[in-house]
Amino acid sequence: MSQIIEQRIATLLGNYGMLAFLLLAAATWLPLEARAAHLVALALTAYAALVLACAGAVHWGLALATPELDKRGAWRAFGWSATAALLGWLALLGAVAGAPRAVIYAFLIGDLLLARLMDGALLAQYARAPDWYAPLRTRLTIGASIGLALAIAATL
Repeated sequence: MSQIIEQRIATLLGNYGMLAFLLLAAATWLPLEARAAHLVALALTAYAALVLACAGAVHWGLALATPELDKRGAWRAFGWSATAALLGWLALLGAVAGAPRAVIYAFLIGDLLLARLMDGALLAQYARAPDWYAPLRTRLTIGASIGLALAIAATL
């Protein structure tokens, strides 16, 4: 498959994913009864946690596809991949435990920004990382962060 087709598919699916962030964030503004509001908040948190885990998992896949990666590079790639999933899990655990929504959403924004920074730190070590991936991740990180920021504003 050509890189143009890969890029278009990834961009389309990424945009749909960003739309999910924005729709869930918009739902946090609805005048819902407490149980429904809790479910919307939990859905947004769970979705953000899964996206964060997937953003980290990209590095696991790229490391596997880069057999010439040295031991230090492999530790960085696999370590970050596992860390991203753990950060998402912590956010979800905090939400289930009743932590304030604004705190959870702010934590997730920080985690998503950290994931984008880690992309910048790690992508150069992979021979097969496409050039279009980092700009796409930047746009998606901004969109997801805006969605979470809107959800924070809804809690104020």
